[in-house]
Amino acid sequence: MTNKNITENFKYSELICPCCSRLVINDKLYKHMELLQQMRDMLGFSIVINSGYRCKAHNDDVGGSVSSQHMEFATDCRPSYSNGFKQRLKKMYELAEKLGFDGIGKYETFIHCDLRGKSKKARWNG
Repeated sequence: MTNKNITENFKYSELICPCCSRLVINDKLYKHMELLQQMRDMLGFSIVINSGYRCKAHNDDVGGSVSSQHMEFATDCRPSYSNGFKQRLKKMYELAEKLGFDGIGKYETFIHCDLRGKSKKARWNG
């Protein structure tokens, strides 16, 4: 399953926990990846997923929040490296807002996206 596509441009293998190779399959995962695919299609450039699902052990190892959305499903993603990286990252952030991600974190080299629920909407700079 890990070599199969979940959307046109993203594979399950990009989303699994690197320490245990697990991935929790739920509606949130599919909705999230549909939005990420829409983002890629609208932007017209490749998006790299740095981090997807994390088991508790891996989340602890990387210093993730005790209530990290990655333990349900979230992505840390970035544009592929090229000229205009910062501008592309900014466009990704702006589009994440428009597409309806509930949790969006802005970092120097990536953005965090999740679907935590509208009542828990969050924005932050890392």
